Amino acid sequence: MEEKEFVSLVERLEVYAEKHPAAYKLRVAALAAIGYLALVGPVLAIVIVTCICLYLVAAVVEFNILLGILVVPMIIAGLVLRSMWVKFPKPEGYRLRRVEAPKLFEVLNRIRIATKGPELHHVLLTPEYNASIYQRPRLGLFGWYENYLQIGLPLLNALSPDEVRAVVAHEFGHLSRKHSASSGSIYRVRQTWIQVLVNMQKHPNGFGFYRNLFNWYAPYFSAYSFVWSRAKEFEADRFAVVLAGKQNAARALIKLDLKHRAMDEEFFPNFTRGAENQPEPPQEVFTALLDWMREPVTPESSQKWFAQALTHKHHFTDSHPALGDRLEAIGYKDVRLISDLDLFSKETTQFGVDYFLPRLPADLIASWNADSRENIYERWEEAHKIFKESKRSLAAMDVKAKSVKLTVDERLERAKLVSKVHGKPAVIPELQEILALEPDHVTAHFVLGKALIEQGDETGIKHLERAMEKDPHAVPLGCEAIFQYLAGKRRTVEGEKYRVRIRMYEQKVERAREERKTIRETDRFKAHGIAPEIVRTLRAQLARYSDLASAQLVQKVVKHFPEEQTWVLGIIRKRTWYESTDQNLDQVLINRLVNEVSFPGPTHIILLEHKYKSLRDVFGEIGGSEIYRSA
Repeated sequence: MEEKEFVSLVERLEVYAEKHPAAYKLRVAALAAIGYLALVGPVLAIVIVTCICLYLVAAVVEFNILLGILVVPMIIAGLVLRSMWVKFPKPEGYRLRRVEAPKLFEVLNRIRIATKGPELHHVLLTPEYNASIYQRPRLGLFGWYENYLQIGLPLLNALSPDEVRAVVAHEFGHLSRKHSASSGSIYRVRQTWIQVLVNMQKHPNGFGFYRNLFNWYAPYFSAYSFVWSRAKEFEADRFAVVLAGKQNAARALIKLDLKHRAMDEEFFPNFTRGAENQPEPPQEVFTALLDWMREPVTPESSQKWFAQALTHKHHFTDSHPALGDRLEAIGYKDVRLISDLDLFSKETTQFGVDYFLPRLPADLIASWNADSRENIYERWEEAHKIFKESKRSLAAMDVKAKSVKLTVDERLERAKLVSKVHGKPAVIPELQEILALEPDHVTAHFVLGKALIEQGDETGIKHLERAMEKDPHAVPLGCEAIFQYLAGKRRTVEGEKYRVRIRMYEQKVERAREERKTIRETDRFKAHGIAPEIVRTLRAQLARYSDLASAQLVQKVVKHFPEEQTWVLGIIRKRTWYESTDQNLDQVLINRLVNEVSFPGPTHIILLEHKYKSLRDVFGEIGGSEIYRSA
């Protein structure tokens, strides 16, 4: 199933689930049952048949003959198990004991009782900024689940105790028996299918019949369970509201989102800037992250990122709803309209780690420091190397600039080096100098525009507009940058026109792709317009094919992005009397030309026979179309 088909199916299912919730749940349950039967049914069937065979023939057949009879079902069972065998590794993390975190275990037990959730077998502390509940089947496809709660130490350092309570309540909400007994089963089947498909991708040479069955079934179950899974996220959020309070649930969602953004855009970029002067990363990488987690995100960045996050729509690769959808669902109906982070502001006077884990094993932090340092070591070394090389190249270019005038391309390269060595703000005057020399330079306009709006300077918009005017393919990134800037200024309505412009561009790209996808007799064509020296090179390549009689090259007339040419090479193959109708040889020649000849751009190769025979005369009337004819 193509991505477009999957998205379309999910969108239809969303409407159907809203109108007919009971019928939709029944369909998902039925699909889950079919999936589970597909996973365990073949193995059970083989076992049952084998037992019946044993019972029927054991009394009358010798042991050696009996073994021979069992060879076939045993081989089939082995093939099936090989295709379907899935390993469910134990999740990693430091296993917390009740004596180490009594308050945490007390909260977990209260939440489990309140949600009627399953027994929690293991609580794992991890170095991730996340929390999750994982059900691991001890017997693989046959179940017997043990339940793990994984909770990240960085998360405990960022959230208050009440916000941690909201996060844990959300996770238990996924497995609550308060809503329906089938919810946990569907959740487990969905996770099992994901593991099965990952396993089949790693080992594609398994039992083909079942692999084909899974490839057919999986997209449909994924689409149906995707809508169900997203609905369960909303239900889990409601558990967080009931058990931790509406404000705490909202603040937890917002902090999780904003801190993730801050890690990507502030902590890691600033931290790795240390590679400029230090060839090796510091010893306490993880400790630095934990300390940073306690620091609040600046009010300016928080408000900007919050307003931007509220404009995001859910994505079909992630079953988690968008932040705005989740806040609206728990009662903040006007959050997108108001877009004010102050509504959720509350100073954190105590962090979750201080309340739930007042004493941490010293060797654990030391271990995670070592792991974190090892994980970034190669990237740090590479960053240090790039910085040194950039600094050296910049110095060499500055020396050159004293003796000769740099070209525009050299100035642009220097601007890139300045950005690497001194940071993005330092590149602004460099780009302004380039535009003074070449006012229509697309790249300079685009990079300058982004650099300016990242500094809060609205004049960057006009530079992005200029770049998009000159290069229409700059529209997606340019419009999104402008939209995010305006959203951060609480001017979402004003910025919506840029989102509309992106959608219009995407539609145009799709139409352009469609009109270039095939060649029809009704298409319009014109002279190829290729430089003579390139035609000579192309003719020399075609001359290597002894079975090629002639070749005509034309350009297809297109409506969308006409500046991006699409060529058509019409060929005629030499034929002998005994294989004159053999179209397989025609295709062999076309395939060789596709794979071996270098064309000046996207080129269709067609045989001027059969359905394309009428194009011989059409191409022949276009001047200069024949670029090759055998002697």
